[in-house]
Parts: sequence; C-alpha cells; structure tokens
Amino acid sequence: MTNDNVRYRFKFSKGDNVKFIGHLDLVVAFQRALKRAEIPIAYSNGFNPHQLVAFALPLSLGYTSTGEYGDFQLPYEADACEMKQKINAVLPDGMYISELVKLRSGVKNTMASVCAASYSIFFDYDITPNDIEVNLEKYLGQESIFVMKKTKNNTKETDIRPDIISAENDSVNNNGIIKVLVNAGSIKNLKPDLVAESFCGYINKEYNKYKVSYRRNDMFMKDAEGQLISLIDGVGEY
Repeated sequence: MTNDNVRYRFKFSKGDNVKFIGHLDLVVAFQRALKRAEIPIAYSNGFNPHQLVAFALPLSLGYTSTGEYGDFQLPYEADACEMKQKINAVLPDGMYISELVKLRSGVKNTMASVCAASYSIFFDYDITPNDIEVNLEKYLGQESIFVMKKTKNNTKETDIRPDIISAENDSVNNNGIIKVLVNAGSIKNLKPDLVAESFCGYINKEYNKYKVSYRRNDMFMKDAEGQLISLIDGVGEY
C-alpha cells in the first residue's frame, strides 16, 4: 500500500434473497465481483497481500439493507460511473451499488466514521399499528430502558435508552413498523432487536424473534457542525 492510492466509497443494498449471507461471505462476494469486473484494486504489502477493500458496520444475519457502505483503493484513478456499472453487472442477485464516488483527501474510512444507523422494525400481526401509535411515545419517555445485552464475555443488564436517538411510528395499513435511529459503530452500538424486544415487553406482548424482520435504512457520520449525515454525503471529489 502506498500513499498514491486513489480511494473510493460505495453505497449498496442487500435484499431478501441474500439476507442470510454472512459478513465474511459478503466480503468474499465483493472481492470476486471486483475481479470479474476487472477493477484494478490495489493490494496490501507483505507476505499475504489482500485487496484494499473495507466495509462499515457488519449487518446482522437475516437483515436486509438499503444503506451498506464500503471503501476500496485503486493504484490509479478510474471513472466511478463506469466502475459502478461493471461491478453491478457481476454482483449476486440482491446486491446492488447505488452510489460510488472518489473520496476527497482526508476522509476517514467507513468504520471509523459511522456513529449512528437507521433501522425499520417490521412486526407481525401480533403488534398492531395501534399498539405502536398508543405506546411508542410513552415507551420513549422512560428515563431508563433496561435489557439483557450480550457482551464479548457475558450477558449483563444494560440501559439502552441513551442509545435510542429517535423512533417513530412508520406503520403502513395493518403492518406495524417502527423506524428507529440508534447509536452505532465501534464505540456505541445498539441493535434494533433489543428495541423491538423491550417495546414488546413494555406493552406486555410476547417478543418472537422469528416473527420480526429488520432493514437497515442507512448509516450516518457527523459533519463539521456535529449534524448526522449519510456516510456518502459530502465525501466525494467531483
């Protein structure tokens, strides 16, 4: 790796037919797609060189997404629009790059940048739109929301209320949906299933993880003023 490499960021989606592909398999799928598309990816130095491709916060198995991100490096500049078309032509069905831009100098990598994420929580018929309409504001009004949260070494009771930035009723017809914005990243990271489980407990209804689905809508970083913006806003060199 040299300082002369040109950096690019891409935003992509992960649909229903690939939602059970784990993060490591997703990385391999992109690496193979880059080779098939004949993208001149830069490689690291050393005895075991690897493609200089990195992804933001891994997506939980079974989730879909419209807001995944990754960075890659080239040894020289190439046309971003042309690369996007070539890569999309060889990606597995259900994966699609919506944006690809050359990064400005000094932009942090995706994992170091992400601090929040938006998710949609799709409940089955047991949790109705009315359940959400009547109870969501009161649920958020609690000073503390304690759950049993897994850590690297054990499980402990944790207050997740400080990590819920906002939540809104996003229900459609008879489908109960909560759209939630939470802290995310390497420092603080709240998964939406804990919000779903604790909300069900708050309204005294059973939480069945097999009857709830999740979509990550986007991931965010902070701009110079401290406002949340998507990981691809304002990072491109045009």
